[in-house]
Amino acid sequence: MRALWLALALVPYAALAGFDAWLHEKSRQVPLVEKWLHGGLALCLIVFVGAAFRAERTLAFLALGLLVPLAAYDEIGFHGTLAMRERRVHFASYAALGVFVSAWLWLGSGP
Repeated sequence: MRALWLALALVPYAALAGFDAWLHEKSRQVPLVEKWLHGGLALCLIVFVGAAFRAERTLAFLALGLLVPLAAYDEIGFHGTLAMRERRVHFASYAALGVFVSAWLWLGSGP
């Protein structure tokens, strides 16, 4: 049951992140450094989500601890000049990720 709730909590973030990826491909050229940063963010997110589902709390916190400063650097360094539409998508996706993190913390580390 825990995995089902986690999956449901992840759906809004996954949808928004997918839409944001599509915007990156269609609306602007993404610099190489930002692409590498996005790769690092994706790796941190994959590790975090996988650890959250496997109830590996320490690994999840480590991945999340790396993801947060990378995401902040991405927002401050590359997204400050984006169109308001794309910045709203970023805000909504981070809020949705916050919902997933909250659900993970609320559900605890058990199976």
